[in-house]
Amino acid sequence: MEFRILGPLEVVAAGRAVPLGGPKPRAVLATLLLDADQVVSVDRLIDGVWGEDPPPSATNALQTYLSRLRRVLGPETLERHHRGYRIAICARQIDAQRFEQGVALGRETLTADPAVTLHSVDAALTLWRGPALMDLADDPAAQAEITRLTELRQVAAELRVDALLALDRTAEAVAAASALVAEHPLREGSRARLMLSLYREGRQTEALATYHEARTLLADEFGLDPGGELATLAHSILRQAPHLDPAPAALPQPPQPPMLPQPPPVPADRFLGRDVEVAEVRALLRDHRLVTLVGPGGSGKSRLAVEVCRGLGRDVCVAELAGLADDTLLEPTLAQAFGLAVSTDLAGVAAAVGNRRTVLLVDNGEHLVDALARVVPRLLTGLPGLRILVTSRVPLSIGGERRHPVPPLPAATTAVELFLDRAAAVTPEWHCDAADRTVVTRICERLDGLPLAVELAAGQLVALAPAQILERLDDPAALRTVRRDVPARHRSLDTAIDATYRLLDQPQQEAFARLSVFAGTFDLDAAERVAGDVLTPLTGLISASLVTTLPGTSPRRYRMLQTLRQYAGRRLGDDERRAVRRRHLARIAELTATADRELRGPHARRWLRTLATEQDDTRAALAFALGGEDPATGLRLAADLAWFWYRTGHITEGLRWLRAGLDAAPDAPGDDRARALTGIACLQYLAGDVAAGTEAILVALEIARAAGRPTTLARASAYLTLSLGLRGQLEEGAKMGEEARQQAIASGADWVLPEALISIGLIAGASGDAETAAAALDEAIEVGTRCGFVWSAGSARWIRAKQALVNGEHAEAYTLTRRATRDLDEEDDVTGWLATTHLLACTLALTGRPGAGAVLLGAVDALGGQFGYSPQRMDPLNGPRNVAAVMSRLSPAEYEEAHRRGQLMDRAAVRAYIEAL
Repeated sequence: MEFRILGPLEVVAAGRAVPLGGPKPRAVLATLLLDADQVVSVDRLIDGVWGEDPPPSATNALQTYLSRLRRVLGPETLERHHRGYRIAICARQIDAQRFEQGVALGRETLTADPAVTLHSVDAALTLWRGPALMDLADDPAAQAEITRLTELRQVAAELRVDALLALDRTAEAVAAASALVAEHPLREGSRARLMLSLYREGRQTEALATYHEARTLLADEFGLDPGGELATLAHSILRQAPHLDPAPAALPQPPQPPMLPQPPPVPADRFLGRDVEVAEVRALLRDHRLVTLVGPGGSGKSRLAVEVCRGLGRDVCVAELAGLADDTLLEPTLAQAFGLAVSTDLAGVAAAVGNRRTVLLVDNGEHLVDALARVVPRLLTGLPGLRILVTSRVPLSIGGERRHPVPPLPAATTAVELFLDRAAAVTPEWHCDAADRTVVTRICERLDGLPLAVELAAGQLVALAPAQILERLDDPAALRTVRRDVPARHRSLDTAIDATYRLLDQPQQEAFARLSVFAGTFDLDAAERVAGDVLTPLTGLISASLVTTLPGTSPRRYRMLQTLRQYAGRRLGDDERRAVRRRHLARIAELTATADRELRGPHARRWLRTLATEQDDTRAALAFALGGEDPATGLRLAADLAWFWYRTGHITEGLRWLRAGLDAAPDAPGDDRARALTGIACLQYLAGDVAAGTEAILVALEIARAAGRPTTLARASAYLTLSLGLRGQLEEGAKMGEEARQQAIASGADWVLPEALISIGLIAGASGDAETAAAALDEAIEVGTRCGFVWSAGSARWIRAKQALVNGEHAEAYTLTRRATRDLDEEDDVTGWLATTHLLACTLALTGRPGAGAVLLGAVDALGGQFGYSPQRMDPLNGPRNVAAVMSRLSPAEYEEAHRRGQLMDRAAVRAYIEAL
């Protein structure tokens, strides 16, 4: 099967086009192909089809389109995953990938065999049938790929002209280059090829006229002159320079300097990790003439640059700028880097170096970026064989520059290895046992894997144990070194960061300090709520590598390394810090209040992800509020998060914050206290402590009757009904269930009613009233589905399945449980998914597959242990029955072996196992 995106979307199988339907299913497939062989989320697919304003029915419509595509393409090609969908194809099946491979081959063979280049590029260009990704022309997220492919098409067309010239087929080269210039009259690369083609055809006057036409166009459109390379070519054509002829090998070479400096000396310390980064930067330098390594102080830019230069196969010159304060000395410094003792300007460098294939490493250039931005283009124009690699905390921001951010080291692996390596140098007698390694890992995580910080921390082992180092990381003076060979700017972490901080203007410094309040990632809206109008200074902070943009996020999200946050936080005065943190609290409180409502509707999954993303900041806001600043807001915040903690299985954390809120705010509004107590009751139920849950819900109900909203009262009544049922108080439970139903109807909130109906169904089933139980649970499924509260529908099916088992309806129970498991899995309800999977194990045993049931029990035991959750404790009546149903149908050895298999599965493996049943 072949997928074509270089033009209108087409899928071809066995030589025939596959019917794809209208524009929207085609846009769905195109979005999937944009990230072929990767899982694409439902939200991203919705954005690709409808943009930023999807209709309310977008999710349902998307599922329809995906179902049709799966039927056409086959489920083995369009795979459904928990996080979205994936096109499972290889690169050769996509025309764009074959196009890129053809262009790459053409580039590689141009010098050695231009005929191969011509054949390869011609074949690649024939794959185009129109604009790339036409079906995603309005999708903002696709624009970068559309632009990249379109640019590569132009590169391929120019490469074709190069091959024709190399084969001395100048008439064809003139025709091809003329077509390119007609299509893109301002593209200098195409115009240069036309000028050279005309000149080699003996049409010198037309070649120069082509140059003057470009000069006029640029002046009229932009007030600019042509680039240096085009002007140089025109001058060479005017004087009929010999090197323009098609036999360059016979031309005399320009004089070369006797010797250029060799690669920079390699430090004695081991270079650890960074293999991927080294390969990426070398690849960039092969394709681009100016590459800048950017990153915060201490991120390892200079060391990475040295390793990159060691394997390039070119002469390397090094200009160390850290100690250069006068930008008027920049040109002489660069000239000296090329080994020139007399000539101190760029003209002298150009005359001496000529076309030599050279790399210039410009190290630590952040304080001279303005001067470098003026000098570097002149160097590149005058030295056609030159590549420049810059290390800087801020980019040069000039044309042709390719930036490569230098990330921190992976904290749990390479950073730990670096710590141990540097520790062995200062304390060779120290042995890192398992306990010490755990502490070292925590140190590296606290330091964000920043190489300088890790090395400084390792140096402290001379006087301190790892645990003592960890305790002192909040002290800015803790991370220092006494090594004599370390530059002064790297002898403490604060000094390294301060060098960048001093380069910021005042608005950037103020924004940097205020943004330190964010404990996790944040978006622009959050930044503006907390720190004011920050877009312009935030852009500067990103350029200075003090704030990082998270790739692949839309809207964009940002983060600040913890070491940088600590530094920035110390730049806030006490009054300003309190004001910023109060704005942060207000923003989080508003977010969680909205989430509390949305988690019970059709957008629950999106809001679960939102709260998971914001979790570090919700914790920081809770700690600030409940630490004495605003306990009432802290309690309300905890109550709003209770359902999130329930859904994600964060039992211990939720109980801790809810109890802390109730203790800190005894005079808070009654509704907030009742909601918090209801949250405690729900989490205690998950933990299997029915007695404690009942105690909490009784108090919640009493407060809600006096001061709660109708929804709060209805929820408390519904959960008291559930508690009474679990305790065997069926008559009282039935009465309370009816109250909960009436209160839910009176509240006007659709999502409350299913919770009451589920409790009624549970009580009725336990009482032997199968008809009432079925009616209540079916109504809960219907209402929950209608209002988008999928969790309630899944939970109702789970209880309905348990009652079907009691009635001996094993096949029906299996069907209901499979659906409930899928519902709760799709809702990202961890504990609900575990509970239904536990029941699914039982239904498998009762329908003849006990081995599969034992596998699932093993998985639930292992995964539940990670959350402190056990279905057997949560449901002491049915949980042991589920296990007994499986164990009784297997020998002990069979059960043990299958159970052990399940314990080795992660959630994705369990999901795949269930799908395969």
